[in-house]
Amino acid sequence: MRFALGSMVCVLLLTSLLVSPVAAELLINEILSAPGQDWNGDGEVDFKNDEWVEIVNTGPGVEDLQGVFLRDGSGDSYHFGFTGSLAAGEVRLVLGSDAVAWQSANGLSTTGLSLNNSGDRVELWRDIDTPRVLDALDAVDVLAHAAEDDRSMGRLVEVGTWVLFDALNPYTGTLQPASTDCVPSPGLENECAGSVPIEGASLSRVRARF
Repeated sequence: MRFALGSMVCVLLLTSLLVSPVAAELLINEILSAPGQDWNGDGEVDFKNDEWVEIVNTGPGVEDLQGVFLRDGSGDSYHFGFTGSLAAGEVRLVLGSDAVAWQSANGLSTTGLSLNNSGDRVELWRDIDTPRVLDALDAVDVLAHAAEDDRSMGRLVEVGTWVLFDALNPYTGTLQPASTDCVPSPGLENECAGSVPIEGASLSRVRARF
C-alpha cells in the first residue's frame, strides 16, 4: 500500500511538472517601436527592419530559449522564435530584420515585429509541442508617447520600473513611463542613472555582440 501510494505521488508530481512549467524568469527588457535611424546597420533606415525588442534572463541560471516566441497583441501568430540559451543576467536583441528572416525561413508572412507606432502590446510566450506547454512569460503595453521616433521603453530590473530612453528624441510630457534623457541600449543591460545620459550603443557594438 505504501509503495502504491508513493508511486501515485510520483506520478502526480511528474504530471504537475509537465503541465505547469517553472515560473518565468525571461522578461521583455526594452522595446523600440519607431526607428528613425539605421539600427540594424544595413545602410538603410527601414520602419520594419530597424525596430527591435530585447529580452533578459533575470534568473540565477541558464534559460533554454527553445520554444520561446515573441508576438504583438493583435493576433495569435508568432513574429519571432528564439533558439539557444540565455545566461543569467544576459540580454538578447531581436531586430525587425531578424524577425523577417525567421518568418521567411518558416514560410510565414514577412511582417517583422509589427510594432504599431501609435502604441502596441508586446508578448513573450513559451510554446512547446511535446508535451504541450503554453505559458505567457511576459507582456508589455507600449504607450503612444513611448513609440515616437528613436525612443525606446526599457525596464530597470532592480527597481521594477519602466522608463523612456529618449535622449535621441526627448519627451517633455508628464505621462509614464517618464523621460530620462538616456539613450536606447540595444543588446546591452539597461542602465540609466537619473537623467544623466549613458554611452550610446553603437551599431558596431551591437553587431559584435550578436
